[in-house]
Amino acid sequence: MPRTDLIALTDDGLIQLANAGLVKRGLRELEAGIVPEIVENGAGLITASFADGTVTRLPAGKGLVDASCTCPSSGLCRHRIMLALTYRARNAQGIVDDGQGPAVSVGADWDPKNLDLEAFEEGLGPAARSDLKRLTANRLDIELDRGRTPSARLPMATVRFLVPNEISYARCDCVQGTGCAHVALALRAFRFADGARRVTLGAAEETARGGTDIDALRASAEIVVARLLEVGVVAGPEAHAQTIATARHLAGVAGAVQMQLSLGALGEQIEAYAARSARYDELDVLQLATELLARTRAKDRAAALGLSEPFETPMTKSRYVSLGVKLRQEDEDIRASLLMADSDTSAVVMLERVLTRAPSSSDQGPANILGRQLMPGLSLSVVGRGQLLTSVAKRRADGLLTLGAGHGGKTQAMPRDALFGFLPPLAALAVEPVMRDIAERPVALVRPRRRIHDVHVFDIGKVLGQAWSPGSQIWQAAVTLKDGGGTLYLERRFDAAAPFALDVMTATLEGRFGPLRQLSGPARVANGALICEPWSLGADRFVVPDIESSDRARPSLLAADDTDADLIEQTARLLATQIHAGRRARGSVENAIAQKHGAELRNQGFQNLAGRFDTWRAAPVADIEAFASAAIWALTLTSSR
Repeated sequence: MPRTDLIALTDDGLIQLANAGLVKRGLRELEAGIVPEIVENGAGLITASFADGTVTRLPAGKGLVDASCTCPSSGLCRHRIMLALTYRARNAQGIVDDGQGPAVSVGADWDPKNLDLEAFEEGLGPAARSDLKRLTANRLDIELDRGRTPSARLPMATVRFLVPNEISYARCDCVQGTGCAHVALALRAFRFADGARRVTLGAAEETARGGTDIDALRASAEIVVARLLEVGVVAGPEAHAQTIATARHLAGVAGAVQMQLSLGALGEQIEAYAARSARYDELDVLQLATELLARTRAKDRAAALGLSEPFETPMTKSRYVSLGVKLRQEDEDIRASLLMADSDTSAVVMLERVLTRAPSSSDQGPANILGRQLMPGLSLSVVGRGQLLTSVAKRRADGLLTLGAGHGGKTQAMPRDALFGFLPPLAALAVEPVMRDIAERPVALVRPRRRIHDVHVFDIGKVLGQAWSPGSQIWQAAVTLKDGGGTLYLERRFDAAAPFALDVMTATLEGRFGPLRQLSGPARVANGALICEPWSLGADRFVVPDIESSDRARPSLLAADDTDADLIEQTARLLATQIHAGRRARGSVENAIAQKHGAELRNQGFQNLAGRFDTWRAAPVADIEAFASAAIWALTLTSSR
């Protein structure tokens, strides 16, 4: 019988098993005819004999990683890769007729649900069994893709099934790679999904002890918010350090990862205000404070709190491709955020650093920042325009990527092409499915915290136009997606950290670097349209606006109308005022404004929100329930429109 696993193993699959360099070298040797002699005996043993005397053997029923080789390498060496490439090449088109029956097709649709889940779980080691038990103790939301290479996206890892009907080729991007609890969860997800794109596994309710821990966490979170309502952010970190530290400790005891992230971000915001940093945003503080209340009150508290979700997951050897850079001015510092995607799984992560311009430099422009090192040997400019190969990465629960210097590990940068093919859902072929996915997800107050949301790569068909709003300092544009994918709107606000970014985006859409063919960035829905903030653009070259320079003035653009903040946002700002200033926000002027605002809400038809808003305004300052009711309702309306 032919080895259909080797026939079906694609170049991408081989790269995930080994690395891009070995596979590219193997393909070059294959094209040049430098191939081993392949012999397959009656027992199914495949032997590859090389000109240098090296012999590689792959027994029947074993995956490529289990092949033996006489060379010194203990991993997937070039000889093992050449065995697979040569064997596959001998069976052109991926179809083999062994004379014993009908042809074997390896490209047909298949579903991992048919794999032997029971046998796989029976073969798990003690550590993996323990991980599986822990992970299934609470709810897990898993997204499935049944494309050519089926995959399962778990909260902490992504599993791909590289070869049809071969469980030994299931690969996880965690450091273990295979035979882990994540693969077992992926198999369960495909089995129980019944064809659905998303499935929920695990227990929906906390255990008795977990429930007690979470009740204590809820009470502690309410104390944090009550303290904010009483004295406000303006009281400084000292006024809130103890309540936040206590809540973070209880979140750790309960295993509530999402609460740990929310509390950590809240503490950072309070410290930013004390330092008079531009990082402070009172609406962000309102969001975080309301999250603490919403997550502990959610119907599915296990999912909202992130129970049993690891705070950080070590990753296997990975290649991360840049999707662009965003620079933000924060007082004298610049926050550099690099958006990156795993080339194998298309999982999106963020690499972030706060950089300070060198005071001794006469150049205080962007060039002062671009040469700064993110880590030894890796500058912002090089990584932002290229890709990283690393074996020492860890991915945090909020999508933040950290690069270490582990034993035997290394990280190196390489250039990337102008265009790059990614898997769905990162690759968005049409506007409507993206808008539908955004509409169907939980509201922001209870869904997992991510450093960046709804990132997509769009293939562009035509540029429709662009405009500049001088009052709000916002650049806007519209494009159509390829193959009738719909109209995508673009938007970007000016930031002093990247003074040439808007010039570069304007020039790119005008065709200065060739026709615009691809763009990447986070997307959102507003007023029935999908709006993307481009972090990178693909034309004849890869364009990253924030780290490009401009040699001309901003082109003339049609001025767009500025719009005032809507009524719902004004409601959120009034609620945020008390979180910011505490009891002092209930002064006579503020009360008069709030009373008028309640009437405006009713006039505009927001009866429910108006009632909750007025109840909060009339309640005592530290009334948690009144505040929670108004804030959760207002922020839910904001995120769901």
